[in-house]
Amino acid sequence: MVAAESAQRRADAATQLDAPLITFVMPCYNSAKFMRNGIESLLKIEQSCEIILINDGSSDNTGDIAQEYADSYQNVVAINQENSNWGGVVNHGIKLAKGIYFKVIDSDDRFDQDALQCVLDTLQAAVSAGNAPDLLITNYVYDHLASKSNRTMQYRSFFPADRVFTWPEMGRTGLDKFIMIHAAWYKTSILRKSNTVLPTGVSYMDSHLLLHPMPFVKTLYYLDVAPYHYLIGREGQSVEIDVVMKHIDEQLMATKLAIDDIDYAELLEREPNCAMLMIGYVSCMMSVSTIHLFMIDTEESIKKNYDLWEYLHGKNPALYERVCHSWAGRANRKTALGRRVARLGFGIAQKLYKFA
Repeated sequence: MVAAESAQRRADAATQLDAPLITFVMPCYNSAKFMRNGIESLLKIEQSCEIILINDGSSDNTGDIAQEYADSYQNVVAINQENSNWGGVVNHGIKLAKGIYFKVIDSDDRFDQDALQCVLDTLQAAVSAGNAPDLLITNYVYDHLASKSNRTMQYRSFFPADRVFTWPEMGRTGLDKFIMIHAAWYKTSILRKSNTVLPTGVSYMDSHLLLHPMPFVKTLYYLDVAPYHYLIGREGQSVEIDVVMKHIDEQLMATKLAIDDIDYAELLEREPNCAMLMIGYVSCMMSVSTIHLFMIDTEESIKKNYDLWEYLHGKNPALYERVCHSWAGRANRKTALGRRVARLGFGIAQKLYKFA
């Protein structure tokens, strides 16, 4: 049996060597003013990679810029489609992807050249050896535009570094431990095997791209470098507080989808570390939803927060109990004074971690 599995891995590796190592998908919507920086950060890499630029119904010259790169570089593909928002672009990218791995780069973000090359070298070696992990995890950087500062988010405390590992080999897990989509590099085959399809026409669906395929992951690799630079503070950006509050119903939709999508009780039995990592992310989503509803601070928004917590309790009481013991539960205050304190705590966390 072991010999047969080894032979199959070698055969798969031989097949994969003919494919691009990574498919990078860039969703572009009215991105003409800032998309070049991210694209240029992908053009100097040594390995064979595919870059798909998808113009999502822009009204500026985003499509022309994408086509300019496609005309100049053989590994760049430019696609024009009717507007379907971030989820629709990612769905299109997953269907088109030829790469062994799949990575989304938002049009206002970029990669650090040296760290990205380290990722590529690591994945190329793993593919060649026939032990490519289902999920690669890396650090990432928040680049704060206004203060011209940055903060690196890293995972050294609970992932073994520089080797393939399985879920039971993780370090201490807890509700404060989770990863973000900027840290995740999934095998394309895992996304397809898990039938990862994002809702279209709405924002904040990166959570589904991160969470839905995670229970299908068997092997992981943590590389202690920070290739992805996530820009914070551009006017009109989807994570800006005013924008989030305007689209709060989409944030709530994403949170409920994360609650509904996974049988957390079954996963806790089968892969407890995987389950706890995912529950930590759901807890984070509950915190964000709750605080933003408190920021809106209307009778309707307070009721929406009550309904959200009742939804979690009704759908999954065990998950509800765990989330109640996290920072989300501490933020879910019932009084006006408690809500003010929760908002203040969120503001301090913003300044400390520079995540918005």
